[in-house]
Amino acid sequence: MSVKSKIVLATSQHVIAKGIAAIVNSMDGIQLSGTATNRQQLMELLVVHQPEVLIIDRWLDNMFQETEWDTTNNLLEQYKTILFSDPDKESIYKLHKLHITSFFTLHSTDDEVKQSIAATIDGIKFFTPKVVEALIEFSFKRPSDTPKQHLHDDLSEREMEVLMLITQGKSTKDIADKLFLSTHTVYTHRKNILKKLSCKSAAELINYAYTQGLVEKD
Repeated sequence: MSVKSKIVLATSQHVIAKGIAAIVNSMDGIQLSGTATNRQQLMELLVVHQPEVLIIDRWLDNMFQETEWDTTNNLLEQYKTILFSDPDKESIYKLHKLHITSFFTLHSTDDEVKQSIAATIDGIKFFTPKVVEALIEFSFKRPSDTPKQHLHDDLSEREMEVLMLITQGKSTKDIADKLFLSTHTVYTHRKNILKKLSCKSAAELINYAYTQGLVEKD
């Protein structure tokens, strides 16, 4: 009996999981070893099954927020990874920079998903047509077509929350208590915010927030 290539699927979306499972199970020489619905289950399944391929949902436990990219990449680079997402072109353009082998969207056909799986097992990159279309559009977009970017556009939702509390004069401990975070986590957010906004102090952060209209002057 030939050895089947093991695949682990990671998504919390039940209907989507059933659809992908049906596609995988229809392919010869491939075995769906398990489906994880959260990060902890995923880590457990990877240890137990040691799959050749990981198919992962971009919405799984916020693993694909930009603040988590370093941690997520450390995991993805250990496997031949297929990422799937909605067809939003801006999201696709950002996510394709991660350590992934293949990429399909929820608008992909069954055949496209099968092609991505087969190619990935062979170690070949495979981006479905919608993904390629998004990459081409964003790669060659003229400057006039691109909305004006602000430094704070790169802040995560949590970093923006911390910034707003800093503008209110809140201390690190106050912010930690309000957001139910550790002071260490808040300190890390402050450091990242300072770096992203090219500021050196809380005073400069507050000035930035006012000049960019993020908060209203009294």
